[in-house]
Amino acid sequence: MHYTGKDIAQYIDQKEYVDTAVVPLIELDASAGGMRASAGASEYMQLLTALLEKQFKGRMLLFPPITYAKKADRIRLAEELKAEMDGTDFKHIFYMTADVSWKDSGQLENVLWLPAIPIESMDASFRKSVMEDQLRQVLPLFTKRWTNPS
Repeated sequence: MHYTGKDIAQYIDQKEYVDTAVVPLIELDASAGGMRASAGASEYMQLLTALLEKQFKGRMLLFPPITYAKKADRIRLAEELKAEMDGTDFKHIFYMTADVSWKDSGQLENVLWLPAIPIESMDASFRKSVMEDQLRQVLPLFTKRWTNPS
């Protein structure tokens, strides 16, 4: 399910079956040297999380990407996200990002860091194949957490 009016209405009706939230974290770097990489990472993360949601529709709610400035206070952002998500009924909350600064920060639980693959210049069929490969690498991280929720 996506964070849309229609899907949220369905989520409210079926919330006992939707135990997982996915929150993409996307760094915005508007500098001349960083904009291309930032846009590429955003495209990659949004494609990957959309594929993930499609795979687990009915069990997962995909939140809209949280986009923050390169110089944002990630500690404050993590505290705000945690406070907001702690008020939900989700058993599992995953944060997915291509921003390496979240990787070992310990500020949020269940952060899945994936280095962004530059997909903007790939033809559509190759991009689809690459993204499906990425999805196959991510799926075990979810299933492991679902079966061992420590």
